[in-house]
Amino acid sequence: MILGQPLFQIFKNSVVMILLLLCSIAALTVVIERWWYFFKNQINPRQEKDLLTYLKNDNYKEAKRYAEGVKNPLGRMILLALDNLNLSPDAVSNLFYSSIMEERIKYERYLSGLGTVANGATLLGLLGTVTGLIKAFHNIAITGSGGPAVVSAGIAEALITTAFGLFIGIPSLFFYNYFTKKANDITMQLESFGERVIVAIYSRPTEKREIFKEAEKVEKVEEYWKF
Repeated sequence: MILGQPLFQIFKNSVVMILLLLCSIAALTVVIERWWYFFKNQINPRQEKDLLTYLKNDNYKEAKRYAEGVKNPLGRMILLALDNLNLSPDAVSNLFYSSIMEERIKYERYLSGLGTVANGATLLGLLGTVTGLIKAFHNIAITGSGGPAVVSAGIAEALITTAFGLFIGIPSLFFYNYFTKKANDITMQLESFGERVIVAIYSRPTEKREIFKEAEKVEKVEEYWKF
């Protein structure tokens, strides 16, 4: 019971409340999905340090093996660099830029929808306030009386839709800002990591990279002939 009315009756009598309910389901779904994605693809400083250590020690084979087990953008960037050792530092830097932009798109997926829900829920709450007041004044016009029994239904709808809209909009806006800031921070981390990877690889003697590339070619040929 809310303001003397059953919850089911409130939703039954108000289209705005039904729309707000759908908004709340959509917002909760996006928040849970985004939290899980960020959790799975979080940047681990220990992994970052280990990968750079392998590269600085010219241990490309171990770096590749380690990167294959790292299920986040760090591992994917290392594999991208090791697969393109024949390219110049500038070319690898361009590849990193494209990769980071792709990762950013993945991190920001559905966030625009969450921001829309945050704004839309608040406006729907305001719309419910207006329709509730219209209903209250309509009842007054019909009965010719302004007693509590006449206006209570309209006023209740106005107050409930406003509260429900704010209850959805405020947390949605909070999570939208949080995930957006998180995506920006991760993008900056990846850009910094990419620059250090290039320095770690191309500041070392060329011979080490050539040996690794030849070993990779031999390994691919052996794998091919196994079939």
